[in-house]
Amino acid sequence: MSTLKKSFGILLSGLLLVVLSGCGTGQKKSAEEIQLEISAEFKQEQSELLAKANQELSGINQKIRELNDKIKEKGGKLTDAQNEAIDEFEEKRASVNKCMHQIKNISPEGWDDFKTTFEKDLEEVKSSIDEILAGL
Repeated sequence: MSTLKKSFGILLSGLLLVVLSGCGTGQKKSAEEIQLEISAEFKQEQSELLAKANQELSGINQKIRELNDKIKEKGGKLTDAQNEAIDEFEEKRASVNKCMHQIKNISPEGWDDFKTTFEKDLEEVKSSIDEILAGL
């Protein structure tokens, strides 16, 4: 009977070991898999920001056409303040365009700061053209 208990104990221990070693199989991701997921999410964020920027800049370009039409209607005569506002707008827009071309080159470490600054600058460009249009 003691041999039977010993055999049963060994069998039970072996079975327990097999069951425990099988637990979690397929649930744990390797470091490489996690890195690939993070990379895919990051690339998705970059693509979304680029799409948003393209959409916003398309709207800004439409407003620039409206501005040009208004300037033509006025005979091309603008005040010094209006000319200065347009110059400042053009500088901001050029800066946003430059940053837009860098979106795909930003590292994950600098992404949050870049995205925050870029979105703020994009909003400033939009509000700037709106102010110029409202002032004409």
